[in-house]
Amino acid sequence: MVLSSLISTSASANLIGTSSDVASSASAWATPVDKAFNLYEMTPTLYRSALPNGEGLSMLLRLKIRTVVSFIKEDDAVWLGDTLVKHVNIPLHADRVDDADVLRVLRVVQEAQAEGPVLMHCKHGRNRTGLMAAMYRVVVQDWSKEDALKEMQYGGYGSFEELTDATRYVEKADVTQLRLAMARGECNTTRFSSCYVRKWLTQF
Repeated sequence: MVLSSLISTSASANLIGTSSDVASSASAWATPVDKAFNLYEMTPTLYRSALPNGEGLSMLLRLKIRTVVSFIKEDDAVWLGDTLVKHVNIPLHADRVDDADVLRVLRVVQEAQAEGPVLMHCKHGRNRTGLMAAMYRVVVQDWSKEDALKEMQYGGYGSFEELTDATRYVEKADVTQLRLAMARGECNTTRFSSCYVRKWLTQF
């Protein structure tokens, strides 16, 4: 499907712009490392991928990955084996992600980056991983939503249609409130959240 037709059928056409706009920002996008499992380098300390396998593990060890953050239910310990790579499991559904999920993931990733390179992944490395990658771009790296969406939708991670849920969240996200919550150490952008209730209950 050509770029012009993708844009015309997208609900976010006004955010994406023209093909020349997409091309002009592509130089800052994540770079492919191993497309066999959708592995891309976002920064020297952050990678994104699909669910790795045994062959993928050898690549990750060469990249000196220290922590793996997974958005699927399956335990990464199965394929990580007896390596010393840490793993954090945060199961998500892209159509149900909220601000509390995003804040939790961004904090986990940033804390882990202090110890070395981090990989975040879901099953295919598209929707869930694409959503969190885009939010890392806008909240942590101060990218615009437009540029983060261009990378997510045209960076080669999957078909445009597979990214509907991720696109919807990014378009609606209140980046200012997310940044404030990150800076204040808050678990959500609103006090009417289950994460505050859990925190309150653990005090008793």
